[in-house]
Amino acid sequence: MIAEKAAKNGWEGLVIYGCIRDVDVIAQTDLGVQALASHPMKTEKRGLGDLNVPVTFAGVTFHPGHYIYADNNGVIISPSPLQMPE
Repeated sequence: MIAEKAAKNGWEGLVIYGCIRDVDVIAQTDLGVQALASHPMKTEKRGLGDLNVPVTFAGVTFHPGHYIYADNNGVIISPSPLQMPE
């Protein structure tokens, strides 16, 4: 449900430093999702969260406004858009 809402809100993707579930359903959405693994257990929703703050995990700090590029091989971040080869 969260992935569907994110796609409807125009999000391009999510980077999850943890596990996700419903992988097959998420794969059918128009949303890129990178996660460490999948797990069938449902999480507890606590209604907590922050917006527009730096987040650090796996030794990398993600800053608001940075660009994230991801594929099946990994994730990179950049403070400015990268030029794609022609």
